[in-house]
Amino acid sequence: MTTAVALGLMLAFEPGEPGMMSRPPRNPALPLLTWALTLRVLLVSALLVGGTWWVFEWELAAGASLAEARTSAVNLFVAVELLYLFSCRSLTRPAWRMGPFSNPWVVVGVLIQVAGQIAITYSPVMNQLFHTAPIGPEAWLRIVGLALLASLVVAADKRFRRHIL
Repeated sequence: MTTAVALGLMLAFEPGEPGMMSRPPRNPALPLLTWALTLRVLLVSALLVGGTWWVFEWELAAGASLAEARTSAVNLFVAVELLYLFSCRSLTRPAWRMGPFSNPWVVVGVLIQVAGQIAITYSPVMNQLFHTAPIGPEAWLRIVGLALLASLVVAADKRFRRHIL
């Protein structure tokens, strides 16, 4: 729920892409959720679920407690969503071309979400409330690595659709 507010809501303040007004209007007979957009949703969903499941199982196999594995899984899910936020700013252009600071509200949302993740991971009250536990640097390396990998897969999908399809 926090990602919907702290991350998703910030896209409401996203400025229009350059050249947006020179494009022809969307065909009103087409559904809002096109086939291409449906495939993107399925791709990102598979990355989120697959990555979260993998990191949870990895942590348990490596000897982490259930709470630590759960915390790693939640943090991976949010990290992928956080990086995907930057990708969502354009359906066709790569995230790095959008300028990470061109929408200051996105930065505010990211900072709020990161603060929330730090709290749920390291605050004893939040650990007790959400059954989480502090995690170490090795877990964070896996989380960041998998989130970056998911982001690269989405970027490759965008590039493929832009140049091939």
